Amino acid sequence: MRAKAVYMLKALARRVVWAPSDLLRRLRGGGLIPPRGLSFVGGGDFERTGREFLGHFEQLGGLQPDARVLDIGCGIGRMALPLTEYLEGGSYAGFDVGKEMVRWCQRKVTPRYPRFEFDWAPVYNGKYNPFGTVSAVEFDFPYPDGSFDFAFATSLFTHLRIDEVSHYLVETARVLRPGATCLLTFFLLTVESEREIAAGRAALRFEHEIEGGATTDPRLPEEAVAFRVEEVRTMLATAGLVVREPIHFGDWANAPSAPTLQDVVVAKRL
Repeated sequence: MRAKAVYMLKALARRVVWAPSDLLRRLRGGGLIPPRGLSFVGGGDFERTGREFLGHFEQLGGLQPDARVLDIGCGIGRMALPLTEYLEGGSYAGFDVGKEMVRWCQRKVTPRYPRFEFDWAPVYNGKYNPFGTVSAVEFDFPYPDGSFDFAFATSLFTHLRIDEVSHYLVETARVLRPGATCLLTFFLLTVESEREIAAGRAALRFEHEIEGGATTDPRLPEEAVAFRVEEVRTMLATAGLVVREPIHFGDWANAPSAPTLQDVVVAKRL
């Protein structure tokens, strides 16, 4: 009970504390830039990262303005906000385990953009929702089969265990229409990335073995998880998703011509 009380107090603090620069950011963004303290997922510049990934969705994933889009692990709308200016005739749905972040999106984004919907998922995660009541391996995405033309998960599978990733990939394939595309980011263990880790040159040091890969923190594996690339390929194939080659390896392990920090996999539903 004490641990839960501490967690809830921290969540409340994130909800009410504003950095001095937040007001200017919020005014510049027309009220759609969240307070920094409320967004506890992902680092870097909120707006710049969203714009960067919109470019990846278009250039690597082939996203079109009339697409029905699913954001798996939407956080506080970092990817949703640039899509409000891009989707014309399309729609957006996102879900996340962070209740306060989803509520902020429901209050701020949906009233202005009714075709943008956000759902809270009470899924357990050791890092982001330690009091969740549903196991990730038992959670079914709250959408009918074939609902979407494009789906993405950015910085989500880097915080899940392998059985959870496997189930989420099956669900991703289920809610995509046949032939539709998904863009997913991972930390992938390859000969090259493991060499960079061993030499101390990688941005993260995945030194503790877990099923299917490794983590940076054996006490809290969800802090950051890397999977062997062969495992990811197998899970995708099992789910009915075909990788669109090449995989775009990330800057975290100093891959040449990396488009972004994490490794990007684009796949199509059979």
